[in-house]
Amino acid sequence: MSRDSFAFLCNEVMSIAKTDTTYRKCIPLDKRVAIALYALASSAEHRTIGRLLGVSKGSVWVWDKLAPKYLPSRFPTQEKVEECVEGFEKIGFPQCLAAVDGCHIEIRLSSDAVDYYNYKSWYSMVLFALVDYR
Repeated sequence: MSRDSFAFLCNEVMSIAKTDTTYRKCIPLDKRVAIALYALASSAEHRTIGRLLGVSKGSVWVWDKLAPKYLPSRFPTQEKVEECVEGFEKIGFPQCLAAVDGCHIEIRLSSDAVDYYNYKSWYSMVLFALVDYR
């Protein structure tokens, strides 16, 4: 992530910034955003990340501040959740809400673009998809 993108994201979640109190110093906003990005990029649980970085698990989470702006207000309604669960049950997947899959799509880059060099020994971008029963 570029510094400009990081600064933009920090600005988007400015509402979660805390102030120091007489009892303790707050976690700076940029650190909280960096922790949240680490949590989103890893498969570790929030309490594990919190213990690793010396913060509470609540400090790891910024989703509630981003969701209203970047997700439609109707997502996910209780009706939508029930519809998806029933749809998956009808096709043989009980207690399922969505299906997730990913794959590598080969791209052509020069050898200095190491960020795109995958564990399969070729250059790729990752496609990650989440779908409902339809």
